[in-house]
Amino acid sequence: MMRRWCRRLVNTESGQASMVTVAMFMMLFAVVAVSFTYIVVSITRQTTNDTLQSVARSAAESGVEDAKRLLVFCYKNRIDGDTYSTEEAQAICPSVIGHTLDEDDPEKAIDCNSVLGAVYSTGINGDEFNIEEDGQGGYRAKVGLDNSSDEASVEYYQCLKIATRTPIYKGVANANAGSAIVPLQLVDDKGNTVNPARIVISWHRNVTGESGDGEVELGGTSGVSLPSESIWNGQNRPAVLRVEQLVAQKNNVSVDGLVQNDSAVTLRPSTGGTNNINITSYHPARNDGDGANDTPNVQYNGVSRNAPIVEARCSASGSLGAGGEADYACAMQLTGTTIDLANNNGYLRLNAIYRDTHFAIRAYDSAGNQLYFDGVQPVVDVTGRSSDSFTRIQANLEPAYSDDDTIWWPEYAIETDGKVCKNIDVYYDNGTDNCGSSY
Repeated sequence: MMRRWCRRLVNTESGQASMVTVAMFMMLFAVVAVSFTYIVVSITRQTTNDTLQSVARSAAESGVEDAKRLLVFCYKNRIDGDTYSTEEAQAICPSVIGHTLDEDDPEKAIDCNSVLGAVYSTGINGDEFNIEEDGQGGYRAKVGLDNSSDEASVEYYQCLKIATRTPIYKGVANANAGSAIVPLQLVDDKGNTVNPARIVISWHRNVTGESGDGEVELGGTSGVSLPSESIWNGQNRPAVLRVEQLVAQKNNVSVDGLVQNDSAVTLRPSTGGTNNINITSYHPARNDGDGANDTPNVQYNGVSRNAPIVEARCSASGSLGAGGEADYACAMQLTGTTIDLANNNGYLRLNAIYRDTHFAIRAYDSAGNQLYFDGVQPVVDVTGRSSDSFTRIQANLEPAYSDDDTIWWPEYAIETDGKVCKNIDVYYDNGTDNCGSSY
């Protein structure tokens, strides 16, 4: 009998396909896992960086606050020039007061360590401000919690610079919040008091965002009258700006003296108009008892006008030819601003009409040289550090060198030939005069 052997062939193709599929899924899961890990690491790193940046900024802000303390300390103890009333002030304050941030001129530039080094050298105030040497020839100030066992957890600020002489004054005039008062304490680059020959005011910062007033609209702005608020605010037109120059004698202030030296003009933004006026031509009406009413008689475009309203030429490009700031829509150059600052205090008072506005002011002497505002709006430049993260801040400080926050000029005043009584009760339908005729 004959046997027939048969070999059964086994099909292995399905097994090979399964192995390939498993391998592909493993690769896919590996890619997903790597991607997820990368995302987690990136988010963690970004969160850490954001935290360090935030802490570094807080450290820098601490430096700004310490700079304010130093300014208050130095101005309260200042006698004259570089002379101070206490030994500590004499050691610290020449490094705090009387400098600019003009780093292009090495003679004017402030060294990164001059302020902190001066404070540290006194010992007493060095402990108060928690200043230490940084091991690299400089100084730094610790802020926050001091955990010396973990160097990375300690925050510092360093490279503190204070400039009390600044070439530009920047501020915001609020339409419904009173006046912006700018003291004209002006010096040259050597610190000598100099009378201003002209002052340039720029307003409506043509920038969108919190630091600007938005892109300007100038349609329908021509004219020398004041339109209704609803018409003016229909578009993003610049604020109408009232500018007043005030001069007060240092040792003999009187109402007559203030009125005689007061000038005020209202600047209406326009596509026409001018960028140059003599501020002393806009003198207020007044009767000083000599039988004559001193009413202003201003010539504008060949027409005699009593109302001191002037068209101020504005441009979206900011190229006004009056020395105004490039990113501001409007600018006006005031001549006739010469004030005897040796015997008088000078001020500019700005009122915004219709809307709030950012403004900037520069002053020049008779030769055209830039003047500096001395102690009016100090600038603090400081760098905060947290681990390997750094944040630099440059802040403009408002004048505040006394306990009452230094009010430069009152918003309102009362003049009377008799006595003033303030003891009055006012109700919704009647009132009671508690003063009586004896007051």
